Amino acid sequence: MNDIPSVLATYFADGKPLVCELDVSPFICEFWEQDELLQFNQEYEVPVLAPGYFGFGTSGGGEMFAIALDGAVVCLPFIGMEPKVAMELASSWEAFELMLRGAI
Repeated sequence: MNDIPSVLATYFADGKPLVCELDVSPFICEFWEQDELLQFNQEYEVPVLAPGYFGFGTSGGGEMFAIALDGAVVCLPFIGMEPKVAMELASSWEAFELMLRGAI
């Protein structure tokens, strides 16, 4: 994915929190700034190492949050990043947003 997914663009447009607690491990989600999303995806080589995913944040502990082509939200390690190690957190963006707790 080379474009910012529309659900993510809407999240930013709505001014929602960029650092949140999660109901599941890794328990913290730190969103990247909207104007850095495309740059970070290129720098972390997401299109090459994890094709079909679009990174949007970090756990702060070596894991990247990403949206899959099917809309699922997953967690991928920055080291050893590849689709087969993606850990699904939510089957959709809407389900993921329900897991987010207020800004830290």
